[in-house]
Formats: sequence, structure tokens, C-alpha cells
Amino acid sequence: MSQNSVMTFDSFTPVPDISVLELAVVICCVRRPGLDQARLAKTIGRWFGVKLAEHDLKSPLRRLSHRDWLKNEGRGLHVGEEAREKAEFAAHGIVQLLFRDRYFFDVGKLLDVSIVKEDQSDED
Repeated sequence: MSQNSVMTFDSFTPVPDISVLELAVVICCVRRPGLDQARLAKTIGRWFGVKLAEHDLKSPLRRLSHRDWLKNEGRGLHVGEEAREKAEFAAHGIVQLLFRDRYFFDVGKLLDVSIVKEDQSDED
């Protein structure tokens, strides 16, 4: 490793250091490989119930690209196997956290089944 190389913080920890927005990008790109940034922003915005623009994803896309988790090879955005594994691990941990701490969160309010149904039926 050269003196000028940069390593991400999660290279040293067993739990991936991934933001909620980065996790959403990876999940979206796994479900729909080849999306452009505009459709990616629209889809993730719908999941969160907000309007996102392409520039809102600039930092998460840059961080994911820096880790080599995200590629834009002229055919839209694609994630590699490492990104998929890290995102799956992080998502599993988040679900465990939410379901184990029922006193802090009202899980029923957080997990709206209609969002899942909407996403499955809406292919843009």
C-alpha cells in the first residue's frame, strides 16, 4: 500500500460503514441494474416520501464509487458482489435492531407494507 492510498473506515471494522442513502442506492441498483441517476433519485425519493434530485445523490454515489462498490460503465449504474454483500449485512443488522428494541420504535409505524407492494408493482 502506498503512502497516498486511502482506505475507508469500514475496512477496519466488521460492520460496514454505510449510510442509509448509500444502502438505498445499493438496494435500488441490485433490484434494477442499469438505472440512470435521474430514475435512481426518483425511485429512492418515492421510498422515503420526498422529492430527490440527481445532485442529492452526488455524495453517496461518489463514496460508493470510491469503494469500488458502484460502477457506471455507460449502461447505467451497477453494483458489484462486495457491495451487495455489505448492503445485505447492514440491512440485516438494521432489521434486527428495529425488531429488538420495540420500546424505542413503533415497528408497525416504521414498516409500512404498502411501500413494499407499491415498489414491487411500480416498474417506472
